[in-house]
Amino acid sequence: MAGLALATCALALTACNKADVNPEPTPVTTTPSTGAVATAPDSLRKVYGRWVREDGGYILEIRSGANGGVLDASYFNPKSIHVSRAAWHEGGGRLQVFVELNDVGYPGATYVLFHDPASNRLNGQYTQPSLQQTFEVSFVRQAKP
Repeated sequence: MAGLALATCALALTACNKADVNPEPTPVTTTPSTGAVATAPDSLRKVYGRWVREDGGYILEIRSGANGGVLDASYFNPKSIHVSRAAWHEGGGRLQVFVELNDVGYPGATYVLFHDPASNRLNGQYTQPSLQQTFEVSFVRQAKP
């Protein structure tokens, strides 16, 4: 009986894997922080790096990402602020980055940013729920030292 259950599970997994196969090749990149291999579209890889908010010294660092909306990001002001969630989405020809902060002074604060390839900026909104305010913001790529 256990053999039949095991065979049924194996068949079900095989059927699921066939349905999940993506016929298009997926770009592969190495995650800098861990060295692990992850998949990411070109539009996402273009935003990897450190970004400085124009109206202050706030830094958003996007280290890596993968298909399915996975994003590895950090935020500094000037010390590290805890990033509780980070994700990306592409739609309407634009790449959107979402970052949620959850730290002292930043409870549930969020960034919703869009990459503008022409100006190489991340533009969007910063929402600070504790103040019930939303601000228009823009990040520029930080020059490498």
